[in-house]
Amino acid sequence: MKEITIDQFVWDGFFWRASVELPVWRGFQSRGGSYGSRDSDDPSDGSVHVLLDRSEQGQAPLREQDLGLIRWAIAHASEMQAALLEGLLAEYPDLQEKYDDFAEPEDLPPVSSVDDFKSIIGLHTLHVHPIHHQGLPYIGFEFGCTWDAEHGLGVLMHGTRVVEIGGADSAILQWIAEQDAGIES
Repeated sequence: MKEITIDQFVWDGFFWRASVELPVWRGFQSRGGSYGSRDSDDPSDGSVHVLLDRSEQGQAPLREQDLGLIRWAIAHASEMQAALLEGLLAEYPDLQEKYDDFAEPEDLPPVSSVDDFKSIIGLHTLHVHPIHHQGLPYIGFEFGCTWDAEHGLGVLMHGTRVVEIGGADSAILQWIAEQDAGIES
């Protein structure tokens, strides 16, 4: 896999943004549309957006340490995916109960293994938070999912540990990572 470089990133007014290919996410739903909506009936080719939130520094140039966090996430994508999907498998019955009155049964089908998630979720964006703790980054995974088109699915991870599973905001909100790391805002 080609190493990611600073010149691949573009400032969009809010985030430093790039696209990468994460082969471990091939075969899940293709969720490259707006807000993680489906953009194809074909499975994902593993392409995802990567966002680095450095809003406190504005358009200040990316630093090598920022790329280090992103490179760590890419290098450990398989380990993170395994932990994330196992965490989601454990959390899924609670999600089914939570969305029971709002989603159609086919949108929350029975899931007995992590492979079953391929037909109901797809990775849209990897949110790389500019903080780390004990040498490991906080990475948010923003998914589109069949059961909540408006709020999606979000998972925040610290290294390969699942911190929180919820709506897409769980992946995006930096204060959740700061709270987990013991950083006062």
